[in-house]
Amino acid sequence: MNLIGDVKGKVVVMLDDMIDTAGTIVKGAALLHAEGAREVYACCTDAVFSPPAVERLSRGIFQEVIVTNIIPVMEKNYFSQLTVLSIANFLGKTIWRVHDDCSVSSIFQ
Repeated sequence: MNLIGDVKGKVVVMLDDMIDTAGTIVKGAALLHAEGAREVYACCTDAVFSPPAVERLSRGIFQEVIVTNIIPVMEKNYFSQLTVLSIANFLGKTIWRVHDDCSVSSIFQ
């Protein structure tokens, strides 16, 4: 794994489409901390959380782990640094616009 740029003393946000076992994102966060990052945040759309993801993510390497509820997060997979964002409003607006034959592009602005 290679790091491009200087993260010393900085707040770093890691973005990924999915966290499954969390091996890759935790390895990346460890590298960022080793290079002097002040805080590391993880964000993803799909929280698959296959074992041992929750164990890895809850060790405190991340200031916060932010995911959506596209895949429902089971209660047993919650940990103190986890924030789950609801996509319900976004999906509702999208369905309404498609139903009324309106553009969905304004949702993204």
